[in-house]
Amino acid sequence: MGALSSHCDGRVIHDADSHILENVGWMESFASKYVQENLDPPFVDFSKVDGVQAFIKQAEKRLRGEDPELTERLKANLLGDPLKINMWAAYGASDKVERRDSLDLVGISSQLVFPGLVFVSRFAKSKDLDVVYGGSEAHNRGMLEFCSEDPSRLLSVGYLSLKDPVRALESAKQSIKDGIKSLWIHTDAYEGRAPSHIDYDPIWAVMEEAGIPISLHIGSGNKLPPAYSNTGVERILEGKAINVETTSPKDVPVLHHSIERWLMCMIYDGVLERFPKLKVGLIELGANWIPTCMFNLDIGAKELGKFDPGLKKLSLKPSEYMLRQVRATPFHFEDAGWILRNVGKDMLMFNTDYPHPEGGKDPFGDFQRSLDAVNASPEELDGFYSKNFEFLMGL
Repeated sequence: MGALSSHCDGRVIHDADSHILENVGWMESFASKYVQENLDPPFVDFSKVDGVQAFIKQAEKRLRGEDPELTERLKANLLGDPLKINMWAAYGASDKVERRDSLDLVGISSQLVFPGLVFVSRFAKSKDLDVVYGGSEAHNRGMLEFCSEDPSRLLSVGYLSLKDPVRALESAKQSIKDGIKSLWIHTDAYEGRAPSHIDYDPIWAVMEEAGIPISLHIGSGNKLPPAYSNTGVERILEGKAINVETTSPKDVPVLHHSIERWLMCMIYDGVLERFPKLKVGLIELGANWIPTCMFNLDIGAKELGKFDPGLKKLSLKPSEYMLRQVRATPFHFEDAGWILRNVGKDMLMFNTDYPHPEGGKDPFGDFQRSLDAVNASPEELDGFYSKNFEFLMGL
């Protein structure tokens, strides 16, 4: 990464967003035979994408110890190496020992570790609930195994499907028993149930009692419908074949729409009132939109609450539930200083998105420049780099 910025001198740093890079066959290695035979294929098989195979082979060679020079170069410039754009070459992308060591290389105390996201699609949308929940269990075992090298610092994120409330409750209990540190959910309404349906209350109760936060991450909600990209003119993004994920420019401005609907339900319908210690992390969804979301939630409750007995029962303003129970990660290219001034010191969290290139080559420097522009106080900086993450994760 190079020299740490002055914000990091003597300060505890936590990373609220990182990923593993699962290899082909990763899901199958943790799944039952039935799940293996019924998994959906990955919606993107990077091993077959032109321009990627060479990088995968290079990473495999390096992990076999056959390219120590490359390993040392990656370690010396962990976030800024040009090869990071391809992820596969990144130090610690798929090797758990390297990932443990990478925290010390960049001065990070602990890190929330998400899946690579592509593999969740192989079971989460299945119509076969045995695949959905068997796939979830396999996925969570894989995440725990990767983080097992240092589970107090590598904090594993499991997946929880809400398709069936009864099975979801058992899945949540098992994940917590096994040691998962946060549960990532989708924001969709399943089987005609709102995200705030009372059938889910036992799940929130279990998570609240265990201090396990909900994670909403990019991919938690539906992206822009494909029809919105059908302009009648072919448009191909340059370099997209060797970039990451499948997020397009048109997705970025609307990533948060389903998240806002979910938050509205959870607040207006009293879930965060009933479970005041249930915490929510908004990860890799940006944060520019959060001030307006908070204002709009307050306006809706104030102007229409006079007609809604449920809203009248809320003991706090909607924005106050956000401040009490929700924490979020800004993108490094957003104006984190402006967001800080509009949401206060208790909301935002530092993140790298490692090893995905969306995290940027210098997230430390990018965030420092933005926060310095608004003269962030030591207390505000402590909140951003450590305290808000510690609150979310119960550290």
